Amino acid sequence: MASVSTGIEPSAALRSHAPRPLIGLDLLRFGAACLVMLYHLACTAWMVPSSEAATLLGSPIPFPALLPVSSEGWVGVQMFFVISGYVIAYSASQASASRFLAGRILRLMPGVWFCATVSFGLALLFFPETVWVLFERYVRTLILFPAPRWIDGVYWTLGIEIVFYGLVYLLLCLNRFERLEPVILAVGVVSATAWLLAAAPVWPDLDRIISTRIAKLLLLTHGCHFALGVLLWGAVRQGLTGYRLTGLAVCLTGAFLQIRYDAGFVGASLDLDRSPAMPWLLYAVFLLLFCLSIRVNAALSEALPGLGRRFRDLGLATYPLYLLHTFVGALTMRFLAANGLPPAASLAGGILVAVAASVLVSRRIEPPLRAGLARAISAVSARRRNREPMSGALTR
Repeated sequence: MASVSTGIEPSAALRSHAPRPLIGLDLLRFGAACLVMLYHLACTAWMVPSSEAATLLGSPIPFPALLPVSSEGWVGVQMFFVISGYVIAYSASQASASRFLAGRILRLMPGVWFCATVSFGLALLFFPETVWVLFERYVRTLILFPAPRWIDGVYWTLGIEIVFYGLVYLLLCLNRFERLEPVILAVGVVSATAWLLAAAPVWPDLDRIISTRIAKLLLLTHGCHFALGVLLWGAVRQGLTGYRLTGLAVCLTGAFLQIRYDAGFVGASLDLDRSPAMPWLLYAVFLLLFCLSIRVNAALSEALPGLGRRFRDLGLATYPLYLLHTFVGALTMRFLAANGLPPAASLAGGILVAVAASVLVSRRIEPPLRAGLARAISAVSARRRNREPMSGALTR
């Protein structure tokens, strides 16, 4: 979930070059994170006993009335991938390869290091696994190891994001950033074609094959979502051409088919309705709001400068919210329920505390960690630059 940012907004090093904040996208990514949080706290926490949220909660707190929406909250991850496609293209268009790489490291790693450490400490107190097992998961999380398990299952999306960043970085290194749109469109078309084939009766079990971890890391599973974001960025920059309309249609078809598979998989796992109608609706509304927010962004920025800054705070808090909500939210619910609060109040309290904690992390914890890491990166870069003239002199 995600975030995915999830590392899905411009780094601090790049934001100074942006003409104006993307107000609507800040709200949309926060909304996507809230959907994922609702899925974990109001669905899997009582319906999936093996989940991290259920383990942390202890005794199940059921929310059957919320299931029509909470059981579909996983679609927030797909929304993150679309936003990532747009915002990373937007950021990289104003950066060199080294600046883009530094920006991604500065955006991802401080949040991972702090949030994973918090989760590890809480897991030691509430998880039944041994210290060694939890420590191994913690280390895998700290280094963003691409394969499970991690200290919290939400980290599964970061490896996928990093692969997408790697493609963008490679194009920057090759001085071929102008090829970003056709390259990512090709990824999206391959992904959409795989889902179209999986939807046909000619290749049984293909949908399961293209949903494996390897397929996800190859962007075969979710490439159509990233491509939608990049194509929308291209349309904003250069206009909505027939080429882009065709690409959007193909990738949108693949995106809906991918969501249909996930809806069936989740529905079967939870013994619920497998219909993709609700996640399709949520995703379609998201895309409409996404396009609308881009179109009216300039007017919103000028009309609501103060409100825009508050929305920006929510956007920046999305990443720690995605990483922390399971542990902080579920344990808050456990504490409130143990003290006699009804289920609805416990859930509301868990959500509010998780949001407050994420705002605190984004405003007070991440900035100094990011500044320290930036100094370390600058020092390493300076030492490397100093060595280059010396090594050149020795070889002459």
